[in-house]
Amino acid sequence: MPLSALDVDAREHLRSDLEALEGVRRAVIDPDPLRIYLICDRAEGPTEMLVRSILARSGLAAADAEVHLSYLSAPEPRRRVRFVAARLTTPRTGRALAQVELEWGGQTYRDEVEGETGAAVELRLAAQATLRALEAILNGRMQFGLVGIKSFRAFDTDVVVVLLRTENVHALIGASLATGDPHRSAALAVLNATNRVLGNYLTNAELD
Repeated sequence: MPLSALDVDAREHLRSDLEALEGVRRAVIDPDPLRIYLICDRAEGPTEMLVRSILARSGLAAADAEVHLSYLSAPEPRRRVRFVAARLTTPRTGRALAQVELEWGGQTYRDEVEGETGAAVELRLAAQATLRALEAILNGRMQFGLVGIKSFRAFDTDVVVVLLRTENVHALIGASLATGDPHRSAALAVLNATNRVLGNYLTNAELD
């Protein structure tokens, strides 16, 4: 029985049955000539056999319909170190402690740096704590040095800009919008600078 002979409700019911199959994201039915297009998550599994079974229950033989399956590509691995948190506490008078947490490969890395209080100094402490957490992720395979970090206003927007140097003296500049949490902004500025070179480096290191 050609699908064009089915009423609208029957067509919708068939589409719903097809999309209910595990791994099927979307079913598109072209009735004349009868073609069924399925977008699936993966190639594994008896998807086409199950589709044919559903069509048979609807009175459609194998010769009555063309079935076309396409598969979504596997997602690319995330290649950026993710910011988790940045905190600043004052353990005692005149001293500040910056703590930063980063995530890579499902694991959280934390580090901290202590120094004097003061807005400019505390920005630097947060940046240094971020770099230490990155060093833990890199396990000593790459080193970054903090040249400077500064908060200023540009184009009517407050930004935090950081300048880093790698061990081969390459300069890296990163920026982040300044928010109500300057220590978070400092950590994000560091990541903005370093993620440009770390993504492929860390991914390749995992494959070695």
